[in-house]
Amino acid sequence: MVSVSRSGHPIPSRLTSEQTALSAHCVRLRQQHHSDSAGLTVKMGFGLCILAFVVYSVHAAPDNSSCGTKGDIIFLLDNSGSISQSNFELMLDFVKDVVKKFAVDRNQVQFGLETFETGVRTEFKLNTHSNRQEVLDAVDRVSYVGGGGTNTGDALQHIREKSFSRAFGHRQGVPKLAIVVTDGVSSSKNRTKEQARLAHRAGITLMAVGVGKNTDQQELQDIASDPDSKYLFHIDTFVGLKMIESMLASSTCTQLKGQASDCGKKGAADIVILMDSSGSVGEENFELMKEFTKSIVDEFVIGSNAVQFGVVIFSTPVTGAFKLNQYSKADQLKAAIDEIEFQNGETHTGKALEYLRTKAFTAQEGYRSDPNIPKIAIVITDGHSTHKEKTQEEANKLKEQDVEIYSIGVGDEVDNEELTEMASNKNIFRVDTFTALQHLRPLLLRQVCEACLGKSDVVFLLDSSCSVGEDNFRKLKHFVSDVTYNLYIDKNGVQMGVETYECEVHTNFELLRYHNKVKMQTAINNMEFKPGGTDTGEAIKHMWTRSFSSEYGNRDNVRKIGVVITDGDSKNKASTFYEAHKARENGITMVAIGVGDMNVEELKGIANGTDFLFTTKSYDTLTDLTQTLTNMACQA
Repeated sequence: MVSVSRSGHPIPSRLTSEQTALSAHCVRLRQQHHSDSAGLTVKMGFGLCILAFVVYSVHAAPDNSSCGTKGDIIFLLDNSGSISQSNFELMLDFVKDVVKKFAVDRNQVQFGLETFETGVRTEFKLNTHSNRQEVLDAVDRVSYVGGGGTNTGDALQHIREKSFSRAFGHRQGVPKLAIVVTDGVSSSKNRTKEQARLAHRAGITLMAVGVGKNTDQQELQDIASDPDSKYLFHIDTFVGLKMIESMLASSTCTQLKGQASDCGKKGAADIVILMDSSGSVGEENFELMKEFTKSIVDEFVIGSNAVQFGVVIFSTPVTGAFKLNQYSKADQLKAAIDEIEFQNGETHTGKALEYLRTKAFTAQEGYRSDPNIPKIAIVITDGHSTHKEKTQEEANKLKEQDVEIYSIGVGDEVDNEELTEMASNKNIFRVDTFTALQHLRPLLLRQVCEACLGKSDVVFLLDSSCSVGEDNFRKLKHFVSDVTYNLYIDKNGVQMGVETYECEVHTNFELLRYHNKVKMQTAINNMEFKPGGTDTGEAIKHMWTRSFSSEYGNRDNVRKIGVVITDGDSKNKASTFYEAHKARENGITMVAIGVGDMNVEELKGIANGTDFLFTTKSYDTLTDLTQTLTNMACQA
């Protein structure tokens, strides 16, 4: 048996080593081009880049992996009449999940929380709580108001004059950062703009998070500190807050530390950057592209056992500037990039992708055939390709060979349809100028450097018996959604199904139902609690006979994982043991999670072994298992 404490330790040693090996491969930030399916837009320069993010390490890591730096952070939450109680609770969950990513104490990061509608309410000051758990408990005590207007201007004045004062706990010389979450237009736009300007002048970094269709983009821009690409977020629903918490926390940590994220300083990958050198780019912009490429290289450990970079230049000729295995040190790579000359000519993107497939990603050029090492292509272009059909054809061939393609369009002349068709899973970025490429760096890195290669079919079997209760069932749903956001949900990645059970088994959704993370999250959030007995055996039978059938979406030669979460003994242990045995016999890796005072012998009868058996004290501490389950699903 392995017990999981509040801090997440210990976990099985075998999984610990796998976590280390997979740390750079277990999270994918997925970009969606249409906001109705993605739920998240982030402003880039003067353009909008539409993104959806899978969260890495959604819940608190041990303190040694938290953002350990100094900073005073205030959350400013809209509590006006347009906010429903359920959405306000989602905001509070968002706050807690961001807090969990920081080392909280008097000498490191302090948190305060203000809510606003017509008036402003101080929920707790920066110096009220001295550790992370106290802050989390305080957030749980925040009350929903749900009335009044949206007086954002007064709220911004309040944080400038009071929240970041010595009386409220602000420490002189420590960075000041406020995170504003709102779903509507403020009562006075001019006042909001003026108070935001005064906050900026007072040295307060403002992050603006707009939710829904009723926000004013210009007003969000007025609130957010520059650049907007770093400090302005927009999501379609409050559920989508889950999709930005990791990125927002990372941006916050980066802001406090005053340095770039090091998310790329780990793992292995073969990355080829395809640089458009056609006439429309021009020599000056080509130099900016080279600088951007060098800044990407700086984020990785370079070497034959780490990350390898190649560069392909395309215009009328297509040229391999250097091979994947040509340089084993970052300074050598950057010197080689400096030597690349602008070519001029037409935009032969299709030929460049063909070159990538037939030459760059071959053993002769240093490509490593290890399936756990991602093959990544980053295409930077400012225009239409000369032969659009060939571009699409070659992109499809690369995808069939498991090459992950990221397309970056610069300027007004790019073809959005072509970028979409070329990119894998809509990994599309748009910026207005080559200068603005640098704004893309942190976003691109978070997609590239932590790609999950795992293909798994995962079915959750959730105990919905009377002993669980509605409140704990809500926490159970929250845990499942956390795991979901840590995975690349796609028909070519991880598929997930969810069943609940008591006396009967209820299929909430099958493996093949959702290949869109936002829709899946919504479905999980909408699951209803249906109390009854604890017929675990019948539920497991349903899992292995139906949930993992081809009719429900199970794929051949893909790892099958069944996760049973329960807090009580089943009514028929013999049936439970037999059905679990049949599930394992049919190639399903059975994971058993017991909550509270569970019968460990029953969990042993379900799980594939002690490495797949976990106990946790309560539904609150389920979150400590998030990364463990993520790693299991990410295994190739």
